[in-house]
Amino acid sequence: MSKKIDLFLPISGKVVALTEVNDYLFNKKIMGEGAAIKPSDNFVYSPVDGEIILVYDAKHAIGIKTEEGLQILIHVGIDSVKLEGRGFASYVKVGDKVKAGEKILFFDREFVEMQASSITPLVITNSEIVEVIDINYKSTKAKEIFMTVELK
Repeated sequence: MSKKIDLFLPISGKVVALTEVNDYLFNKKIMGEGAAIKPSDNFVYSPVDGEIILVYDAKHAIGIKTEEGLQILIHVGIDSVKLEGRGFASYVKVGDKVKAGEKILFFDREFVEMQASSITPLVITNSEIVEVIDINYKSTKAKEIFMTVELK
């Protein structure tokens, strides 16, 4: 029997296909399967219950691992690493346990958009353990279920 995991939308905004992300690591799915969000808010919430396994020094990307082994990367913005953390505030550190819907990151969306793109890919970095990814492109509000992942 396969295991299904619901992921909550980590940030309010418009859900789009990864192919709309202007970065080949995401749009060619080199980083993994998933979707992207064009944000309309400044707060990022954990899409799942899990453990923080990565917080980039520039605070623009956070990795989370679920109990089932699913690894999720939330990457706020494209070319946002060049901001070196300016405009970002992380509420978590590596090793923290988080619950779905818990606030994990703040970013100044207007500031980021002046310097880079704010589009936010969410990818499953270990997609090889995934059988099916079902994405609801109609989701718009943070903490709504927007993706269901079925593990092999």
